[in-house]
Amino acid sequence: MSLLGSALAVWLAGAVLAGLFGSWPRAARVAGAGSALTGAALGTWGSVATLLGAGSERWTHAWAVPFGSLSLHLDPLAAAFILPVCVVGGPCALYGGAYLLPHAGERPIGAPLAAYNILLASMTLVCLADNLLLFLVAWELMTLSSWALVVHDHELETVRQAGFRYLVAAHLATAALILLVLLRSAGVGSPALLFLLALAGFGTKAGIVPFHVWLPDAHPAAPSHVSALMSAVMITMGFYGLARFIPLLGAPPLWWGLLLMALGTAGALGGIAFAMAQRDVKRILAYSTIENAGIITLAFGVGLIGTTLDRPALAALGWLGGLLHLWNHALMKSLLFLGYGAAAQRVHSRDAEAMGGLLARWRTVGALMVVGAAAIAALPGLNGFTGEWVIFYGLLTGGVEVTGAPQIAFLAAVAALALTSALAVACFARLTGVTLLGEPRTGAARHAVPPGWEMSLPMILLAASCVVVAWVPQSLVALLAPAIASMAPRADVSPVAAVVMPLGIVALMVALALVLFVALGRLLARRKTGVRRARTWGCGYARPAPRMQYTASSFAEPLTRIFQPLLRSRIDAGAPTAGSWPESASWRSATPDRALAAFYDPMFKAVERALVRLRGLQRGHLSTYLVYIVLTVLALVAAMILPLGAGARP
Repeated sequence: MSLLGSALAVWLAGAVLAGLFGSWPRAARVAGAGSALTGAALGTWGSVATLLGAGSERWTHAWAVPFGSLSLHLDPLAAAFILPVCVVGGPCALYGGAYLLPHAGERPIGAPLAAYNILLASMTLVCLADNLLLFLVAWELMTLSSWALVVHDHELETVRQAGFRYLVAAHLATAALILLVLLRSAGVGSPALLFLLALAGFGTKAGIVPFHVWLPDAHPAAPSHVSALMSAVMITMGFYGLARFIPLLGAPPLWWGLLLMALGTAGALGGIAFAMAQRDVKRILAYSTIENAGIITLAFGVGLIGTTLDRPALAALGWLGGLLHLWNHALMKSLLFLGYGAAAQRVHSRDAEAMGGLLARWRTVGALMVVGAAAIAALPGLNGFTGEWVIFYGLLTGGVEVTGAPQIAFLAAVAALALTSALAVACFARLTGVTLLGEPRTGAARHAVPPGWEMSLPMILLAASCVVVAWVPQSLVALLAPAIASMAPRADVSPVAAVVMPLGIVALMVALALVLFVALGRLLARRKTGVRRARTWGCGYARPAPRMQYTASSFAEPLTRIFQPLLRSRIDAGAPTAGSWPESASWRSATPDRALAAFYDPMFKAVERALVRLRGLQRGHLSTYLVYIVLTVLALVAAMILPLGAGARP
């Protein structure tokens, strides 16, 4: 606990210093990024020590507020969720300092660096909180600090809209959590109601469908290192809430697990289908986050059904598969957001059609982006394959061992997850092919300068982690075993080690084969003589141009056509001009989120209208505010006296 406490102190001190040095960009950068890195190192050390068997720790201090004390509890489950905060938060902080510095002339960078440190501290405090009130305070601090980072470029209308949508969705979720805490503290409310409140409150932060509405807009709007932290780590706080609160609600009925499996399947398929239809590279990654949140939710549903049916091996496969994929997704997605954030900054556009040909000039960074894409597509040899393999094994085990509705759900989920994996391969082949290969599609892409070492080093560390983690899956199982015991005490993790053991050997063989293939290719290339360079055949065109390449839309069209009943893309096509020599034609498609447009946008606009009406209460007069204070005091006194008076009556 001392290490985690030190990390919290360093982060908060760094936030204060970054804010004070706001007028001196380089000093603010050193204070903000340096404290974030230092706190992350301390937090990593403390979390790993707890997972290796250092034991749980508690710390309590008097707190001058109602409902308890300032209580912190570090146990293996908390450590399992704090570790990604630190492992991803540190590299992203180093990247963020370099990412923000070129914009220091436009606005102070001290505030976003301070908010970043507060976000790290609040996420850690969410996991450590051993008091419901402290948990809610940390949760709200996490929401507000992340919102401040999302609206960093607030002069853009789209950013302001994304920030408003995120804030409304987050506070509606917080309202559900407050109701959950009040009902549970009072000992009223059925377990089913409490479960649904937990699912709505925590599922919104986790990006679980249909509570994902804030995510596709907020992640692209934020600076890239913030997008990486939110997409890779902050959504895991929602899963932490589910993992922590569901066991407190008593024995789970079967339908809880089935509901999680259904929502997870819908999120996985829907997320990757919408990702295929986007051109904004950060929006593609945001929908990919919804897909992976769906996979984690599906795995948690498997674990919950295993717990309900008292199947220790099935419960272990589900819970462990979910946590493994959660850790792996944190590494893969942060790597991709950092890579494509650098590309978008250099090209001055997030449109995939504005990039192209980057791999030829960005050999190191481009190769790292390819590693991230291959990992998140769950190709064998990298860490993404490990988590999905455990989940597949759990689904197949459930399909064999159980009967009735759960068996149907398991077998249907196998098919859905297989389809999701295939679509993920197509999605990231499209993304890397259009943005990294071929010819530069714009002048900005042709002259894009590779990022410096401060932005490249974090990507190198994350890519190396994706590779190394795939080599030691048994070590990951051993690290996560204590956390699984916190969620499902009867889960039997020991058989899972035998399931993942071959995966490490496969990863090493793939890495060795790749190294040999590259070395052999270079050797053969050097032996060739008389090499003549020329353009590739241009299909009969005398002057081929970059616009003749495949576009992102044309690459995805065969698949998006199949999913049109779900996607319902809007297509605007202009026919060629009339005449013997037609001059122009146009074709454009857009795929908005129909759930957002049809259901959530009207709700958010209603909230906005209600808030506008409340502006009249803020008249700016001291006498008016004094009246509000007096009325509040009278209401509190009445609330204290009326129950006593009611109890005294016969």
